[in-house]
Amino acid sequence: MRIIQVGLGFWGADWAQVSATNGRTELAALVEINAEQLKTVGDAVGLPEDRRFTSLTEAIAAVDADAALVVVPPHVHEAVALEALNAGLHVMVEKPFTTTIAASQRLIAAAERAGRRIMVTQSFRFRRGPQTVRRLIQEGAVGRIEAVYGRFYKDPAFTGFRVEMDDPLIVDMSIHHFDYIRGIFGLEPAVVRARSFNPSWSRFAGDASANVQFTTADGAEISYVGSWVSRRPFTSWDGAWEIHGTHASISWDHNRVLLYPHGNVIGETVYKAGTLEREDDVLEVPLDEVPYQERLGTINEFLAAIAEGRQPETHGGDNIRSLGLVLAAVESTRRDGEPIDFERFLVDEAARG
Repeated sequence: MRIIQVGLGFWGADWAQVSATNGRTELAALVEINAEQLKTVGDAVGLPEDRRFTSLTEAIAAVDADAALVVVPPHVHEAVALEALNAGLHVMVEKPFTTTIAASQRLIAAAERAGRRIMVTQSFRFRRGPQTVRRLIQEGAVGRIEAVYGRFYKDPAFTGFRVEMDDPLIVDMSIHHFDYIRGIFGLEPAVVRARSFNPSWSRFAGDASANVQFTTADGAEISYVGSWVSRRPFTSWDGAWEIHGTHASISWDHNRVLLYPHGNVIGETVYKAGTLEREDDVLEVPLDEVPYQERLGTINEFLAAIAEGRQPETHGGDNIRSLGLVLAAVESTRRDGEPIDFERFLVDEAARG
């Protein structure tokens, strides 16, 4: 598959290396408005100068391509992705999908009209840790989930648009973790409550720390706390999670997955295939082998879905709900933690146009 990549900023330069060297895609063109960055990245990946452009319009007219990879700031996702779809290209767009529910719906509709796929690059889903946790949950290892506790603490040295965002943690990072709630834990929140704040040492203009609570329709409670200006100790990028169900609990922290049976401890510890018995009847679950991880996993799923004529796992129609959790959390922070009815929120946001 021949890909036009649009955007060579913080993650874009690294994405270009992935696109050019993964063996499954060909980098047909690079698009970047910053000429110096375009030269630097183009030289680094060995792309001829006649396949480097400062606008997507020029690239589409000059090269043959099958898809576009959109790695520009979120507020221009819609415009770039829409141009690519209207030109007949499949689209991968970096998270968050867009900045509004209405914009996301417009892109979903445009993809349907064009008969093309649009996928959001929720690359964290394709790590070994979350894939292992999802398998256990789908196998029924924990039973019905009733409580989830998540923590995320990091202090990345970001520059650029992220430090100027209104809600950098929730919008640009927590989207991964909120997507875990849906795509890995299999839970669909019905109510969202959130408070956000900025410690005195924060370098971000917007709130870089938050406490968020979700409640599902059947009463499961999910609590999430996070910070992008955290003091040590840090979590992994996946966060640290406890998942409590009617049959067992899972602890997932720094790529170590532990299963705590509640009932038939002897049966679990003796016969649970693929696990290692540890002290106090705790089962350690080795991480599943995953042939394509992270961004390579995203690319593999994108290519497989197109080849098989199906929707990719994190297609726009699904990911709009993960984005919705982000936007509902932001709205709750602006209402001083007021509960947000999630389904009503999605309807109202779509109507805003």
